[in-house]
Amino acid sequence: MEVQILLCLCVLLHCQKLTSSFTGTILYSTYNAIMEFDIDTRNVTVLLEQSEYVYAMDYDYKNRFIYFPRYNTHDIVRFAYPSKNTTLQTVIQSLSGPTGIAVDPTNGHIYWTDYNTNRLSRCNLDGNNVNVLSSLNSPLVIRLDLTNRWIYIVERFLGISKSRFDVAKQQNIVNFTSARVDSMDIDTDEHRLYWINGEGDITSSKDDGSDVKTIHSTNVAANYFAIGVVGSYIYYGNAYNQLLMVSKTPGSAPTVLYNDTRRIESIFVLNSPGMSITIFS
Repeated sequence: MEVQILLCLCVLLHCQKLTSSFTGTILYSTYNAIMEFDIDTRNVTVLLEQSEYVYAMDYDYKNRFIYFPRYNTHDIVRFAYPSKNTTLQTVIQSLSGPTGIAVDPTNGHIYWTDYNTNRLSRCNLDGNNVNVLSSLNSPLVIRLDLTNRWIYIVERFLGISKSRFDVAKQQNIVNFTSARVDSMDIDTDEHRLYWINGEGDITSSKDDGSDVKTIHSTNVAANYFAIGVVGSYIYYGNAYNQLLMVSKTPGSAPTVLYNDTRRIESIFVLNSPGMSITIFS
């Protein structure tokens, strides 16, 4: 009997250790490259060399493409991932200042924000059937809750708004009272939003804008363009070209994962290359 109890305790502890950890891959962009970072091995691989401002990436899990807008080239492109061939395919051209992007593979749509024209637009995955959905104020970031069919948008100097996919009714849920916000992500499992403002405060709220709380403060004023949230951790780039992670528990100390030579401008986190994310925390 004692042996059985001890065995059960050992199994339970082992399961807790496995489910509290996260293994996977981080894709991040700098001005000169899109990088792949393996969280397990800490290995870094250059996926794509470039000289473009890329402020967002999203992944089409169904067709296995990484999509991203190029701000100074005025277009949206994609490449196959995982694949040895990372040749870029142009999806849509002649944009003004595309910044945020979000992919809806179920309905075959891409949504993007254009910072220069203050517009939210949508097209098919191949770039056809372009529609302007809404006019906004300095829209920088867009995220989709595919399960519950919500769009979340950061208007850089105002706040965070949400609307249904048809954008029929848009509601403001978070007001920015101090510094501007350049990055935001959603945890759809816990129904929470996470963002970083220009003063270095990582903040979270419920997806209706309530229960606002500060998770961590870097105490460094800068442009924080990159944040990704998966499982129990927040991944972000700081003012010192570092890739870091910090627990969602308020007051936790961050861990430096990698020191780059360029500012990290966007982050996308996968559990393994090309697979959808299933995290236990």
